[in-house]
Amino acid sequence: MLKVVLAGLRADAVRLALTCLSIVLGIAFVTGTFLLSGSINQAFNYGYARAAQNVDVAVQQTGSAVYPNTTAPPTPPSLLTPSVVDQIQARVGSDAVVSGQVKGPAPVLDANGQPMRTDGLTGNALAFPTDPALYPGSIVAGTGPTGPGDAVIDKDTAAEHKLTVGQTIRVVGHDSAIHTFRLAGIAEYGVDNRANGWTLVGLEPQVVLSLTGKTSYDEIDLHAKGGTSQAHLASEAASALGGQPQFTVLTGTQYTKAVLEHRASIAGNVPQILEVFGAVALLVAGFVIYNTFTILVAQRIRQVALLRCIGAGKGQVFAATVAEAALVGLVGSALGVLAGIGVAQALHAVVASVSSTQLPPGGIVVSGGVIALGMAVGFAVTIASAVLPARAATNVPPVEALRTQQEVKTTQGRIGRTRVLVALGLGAVGIVLAALGTGQHDLLGGVKLIGGGGALVFAALIVAGPLIVGPMIWALDWLPGRLFGTPTKLAGSNARRNPGRVAATTAALTIGVTLMSLFTVTQNSVTVTQSQWIESHNPYDYSVDPPGTGQTVPFQVTDQLRAKPQLAHVAAVDGTKATLNGTSVDVGAVEASAYGTLFKPVVKSGSLAAFGPGTVALSNEMADSQHVKLGDTITVQTQQSGPVTARVALIYQVFTGHGIDWYDILMPRPQFLSTFKPLGDTQVRILAAPGVSTVDSRAAVDSVVSQYPFLHTGSLAEKKDSLTGSADATLQLFTAMLGLAVVIAVLGIANTLSLSVVERTRESALLRALGLSRGQLRRMLSVEAVLMSAVGALMGVALGVGIAAALEALIGRVEGGAVLSVPVLTLVWYVLLAAAAGLAASVLPGRRAASVSIVAAIADS
Repeated sequence: MLKVVLAGLRADAVRLALTCLSIVLGIAFVTGTFLLSGSINQAFNYGYARAAQNVDVAVQQTGSAVYPNTTAPPTPPSLLTPSVVDQIQARVGSDAVVSGQVKGPAPVLDANGQPMRTDGLTGNALAFPTDPALYPGSIVAGTGPTGPGDAVIDKDTAAEHKLTVGQTIRVVGHDSAIHTFRLAGIAEYGVDNRANGWTLVGLEPQVVLSLTGKTSYDEIDLHAKGGTSQAHLASEAASALGGQPQFTVLTGTQYTKAVLEHRASIAGNVPQILEVFGAVALLVAGFVIYNTFTILVAQRIRQVALLRCIGAGKGQVFAATVAEAALVGLVGSALGVLAGIGVAQALHAVVASVSSTQLPPGGIVVSGGVIALGMAVGFAVTIASAVLPARAATNVPPVEALRTQQEVKTTQGRIGRTRVLVALGLGAVGIVLAALGTGQHDLLGGVKLIGGGGALVFAALIVAGPLIVGPMIWALDWLPGRLFGTPTKLAGSNARRNPGRVAATTAALTIGVTLMSLFTVTQNSVTVTQSQWIESHNPYDYSVDPPGTGQTVPFQVTDQLRAKPQLAHVAAVDGTKATLNGTSVDVGAVEASAYGTLFKPVVKSGSLAAFGPGTVALSNEMADSQHVKLGDTITVQTQQSGPVTARVALIYQVFTGHGIDWYDILMPRPQFLSTFKPLGDTQVRILAAPGVSTVDSRAAVDSVVSQYPFLHTGSLAEKKDSLTGSADATLQLFTAMLGLAVVIAVLGIANTLSLSVVERTRESALLRALGLSRGQLRRMLSVEAVLMSAVGALMGVALGVGIAAALEALIGRVEGGAVLSVPVLTLVWYVLLAAAAGLAASVLPGRRAASVSIVAAIADS
């Protein structure tokens, strides 16, 4: 049988090569995504371990852990003061160097006096201690700070703004004062997600505290000298602190472990997203492989029958078919694994170019486990795809060998009653699940139900495919068949002759287009919803913003803007951090006159009239999480004034994900100012006077803001553009990832068409003999491919829009409002692209069909 298998491979080399190509693409994508995911994880592990490698002891405030180069902790430390550093240093003496680590907002000004921004964000200052072993980054040029007047800048900022060692840079402090420093060095921060985007300026620890207005460090690190053990050093540090429970002392080993556990959240969901798309590509490839082997077996009925005539048993026929699939699977998987290394590099470039996620530096790490996984998955999928066709081959009776020409089966869309009932059952359950999902109050739970329902509806489409594709092809071909003559009519007839095959062929394309349509409609709906809700509930024409997060706009700016007759309404916005029952919360305030104009909250319970001195307003999310209701009393812990107790007078709806900036807790502004004592406002929002042109109103704002060169004037249009830009980048990433699945699906159409050409060789010759030209024959096959592609794309668009509509209904229930926006032109473009891809897939099969000799094909028996 081995000779028979090898002979079959040689005889069907071209067709099996197409099958092998689909395996290669599917496994390449799967292998590439796993390689990239593993490389990202390894790079993050190495980077964070490197950042912690010289820390022999870390002292943190209990409940306020912060790790190297990450965001601030939920509860800002307040006990790790410089005096505590001195206290620990006095205890450990020459056994270790003790230094405070701290990070805080500190924008760097460019040559024009404007804060350097990336994606609208500025940057931070962080401590560079005297001992280089505890530097948060590696110096790549110059030196670290050698005095209070020295600074270090990250390498990306230095390259972008052409900064060189020795020049002067200007940094804005927490009080909006501008400080100058000599640039002593340039640093590289490895996996810090901010180092490759936001500006990082390194200064001596005490200078960072002064510049950012902080009174305590985020963490205190110790680096051992003279071989002192970590355990001994940790014991000494704990003794210096009197063993107080508000301090947590970690050895270097414990600290490194905690850093690596924490870094998983910093890595984000990029690896998981890539793996999902790899699974989609593999699923599509599985459809193509299954369909190909089904057609190959159907075309080999006579060959299999001859084998049965000469004594081959059913088991031998089954084994030969599966062995052929195994060889193709092994070759395709091996080539796919090799190609996966290149795919991993390409994916790295794609994710980096269209996503705001900053990937860590480092090359692709080739893992033996991933290679073995790729080979195993490719082999298993190919074998699984060939089992049913192989079983069908065992049922071929020997009498089939007596036929001179195999008839092309025409099913006319007939399927059994059981199959119809299964399809109806799957569809009904899927629709019910999706409907239940839209009624959920938990977003994640609802998404799972809707996703499961969508998958069942897709399965119903696959089961009932032969019933569906026939009418769709007839509808698509009706007008073109009458306008463009006989070849087009024949194309429609050919496509309808075997609707089961067309349904199986287009299933792969349907998957890709469904997901593309789903992401497109969902993303467009989110963008439109954000725009409408911002305009309805958080409207403003302009905003005046401080140079960086945690900094302020001077109070006098609001008064100066109010004096401008071109501006109808000017309101200050204030915000800060506090703690409620151990949870970090955002506390804000706006002027009372702004409610109803610049701020239009949706009241869930209570009233704005009751919102006055001694009261607070809570977001519905905060009220739910804290189990607080209207009229309850809450106590907010503040660093400035201690505990503040107030009655809940209002609970308002927040619109998470709708682009609206609301705080967890709102205080009346006079109470906020007296409690938190801010140095200025967090933001100023402005509405232009009616009838005033945009040019005049903007000039009025600029006339004030220009007096403060570090302030930034924004607008609602800019905010919408930033939201749209982020959405577009996400959509580009998803589209790029799904593109390979569509390519595999189009290869499946080309494969099916090629096999169909061989199956209909004699029929095509007869058409040629009756007067059909070579060009008309090629046109017939091209239209047939276009019809198949259009059917698959249209089903995908319909299913994708349906799932997206269910998701938007869910979001509307959970988030308080959502708008379904279907970008019709984009979806039409998807269908046209699919049709064009089908047209391209028909080129080679069409040439092959047209090149066959009429006489030879008719005489073949």
